[in-house]
Amino acid sequence: MLNVAFYLDATAVRAPQSTALVFEGRRFNYAQILHQANQVANGLLAEGFGPGSRIALACSNRTGFLAAYYGILKIGAVAVALSTTLRERDILFQLNDSRAEALLTFDGRGDCAYADQSLAAAAAAPLCKKVWIIPADIAAASTVAGYPALSDLMSGQSGSFRTFGYGADETSVLLYTSGSTGRPKGVELTQGNLTSMVMINQPLAAREATAVRLVSTPLFHIMGQVCGLNLAVLNGEIMVLVDGFDPSMIWRLIVEESVTYFVHMPIYYQYMMERADGVDTQAVRRSLRLCATGGAPLQAGLSDAFKDRFGLDIIPGYGLTEAASIVAWGGAGGFPRATTVGRVVPGVEVMLMGEHGLSSDCGVQGEILVRSPGVMKRYLNMPGETRSRLQDGWLRSGDVGRFDEMGRLDVLGRVDDKILRGEEHIYPAEVEAVLKGHPAISEAAVVGIPDDYLGQEAKTFVVLKEGHSLAQEELLGWLLHALPDGKCPGMVQFQHALPRTGTGKVARHLLG
Repeated sequence: MLNVAFYLDATAVRAPQSTALVFEGRRFNYAQILHQANQVANGLLAEGFGPGSRIALACSNRTGFLAAYYGILKIGAVAVALSTTLRERDILFQLNDSRAEALLTFDGRGDCAYADQSLAAAAAAPLCKKVWIIPADIAAASTVAGYPALSDLMSGQSGSFRTFGYGADETSVLLYTSGSTGRPKGVELTQGNLTSMVMINQPLAAREATAVRLVSTPLFHIMGQVCGLNLAVLNGEIMVLVDGFDPSMIWRLIVEESVTYFVHMPIYYQYMMERADGVDTQAVRRSLRLCATGGAPLQAGLSDAFKDRFGLDIIPGYGLTEAASIVAWGGAGGFPRATTVGRVVPGVEVMLMGEHGLSSDCGVQGEILVRSPGVMKRYLNMPGETRSRLQDGWLRSGDVGRFDEMGRLDVLGRVDDKILRGEEHIYPAEVEAVLKGHPAISEAAVVGIPDDYLGQEAKTFVVLKEGHSLAQEELLGWLLHALPDGKCPGMVQFQHALPRTGTGKVARHLLG
């Protein structure tokens, strides 16, 4: 029987007084986190929930997420993790699609109206009969009139609980894809998936007795759960939890808490470098041991600037929600291209499906297929899509890749994003990596638009760095020198910002 909640049980016994969590100036040890999770578990059982119950968790990074997440898993229920960037229509769809019987929702952040949206959705979801509010302070009373708080669910409950186990193939977590290519899909992950991938992730980061992991990636996302929460708990690390993303706060916490590990998407490293004036460089160099990224290509100039100042490479990686996190990892040895994500990690297999079948040969380009113990059980309520994506034990990622002569994997973009301009195949990630090397460009995205003559034309959307200007003709001329003629975008549009999903990915379907 398996359960990532067993990690919390074991660490709390092994090191009960060790700091587990730092959140908004408060510190919690492992015994306290376990006590809170056990109270939630007992409270849920008392409310009639148990193994197989589907309980939605719509919560930003805060202490209550840990208590609720582990509390749900401790009773053998299914944790349905919802993005905190959704609005009522999407929340309602996911509550109904998952057949959630209860909702634990945070109360919003700042002027965020998320609680209003989630509560309206819960009221309209026929199966969702119970709702609890999760304030920033786990012990606080409800901040929303008429709804009980998480503390009410915990009140009077025992801090002891014997954690239930799952069969390796039992669904325990349901995550919805970000919807960067359209409607989100519910990804069913089992305890076999989660525990296997935590173990595969473990040796990728150097382990130290004083490991301090700063977690600002959303815990509702697979990266936050596997590479942040569960790995930290398994190792007995200190987790510095951040709600939202404020670059100045991130730098301050890295210095004040002597953070050793930090993982986030490339765009957030860019935000950090833009706000790095006044940062104590030597203090950062003394503490940080590993910085990693994934989800999008990391521009070479950004990585070089980070290393020049702070002495560390930003290590790229590649993973999928459907594979329960990591597939490839940069490690040591340099990253020759912005599209390079490193070598396939031990325990995971990758093949490329090209024009002539499956291959892992150097230079062959094709769709990335993944086989590993982390590959999802299925898409919820989508048997046709499941059959399309899971074939003979392989997961079709929908991403296009290529191996180089050193066995490193390059991720060139989405299969569906490929632009067919005449006889030329253009992969947006390759062009975007070049664009981001321009000194005036902060962000860039390339999409295909219909063209009567060529079939499709490549159009680039560009966000300039603050204080910079750039004419369309000047940029197109620069691209002619930086790219082969056939790959140069024919159109440029300047934007104040690019539309993004809740996890930071560019929402390409909103560009055109």
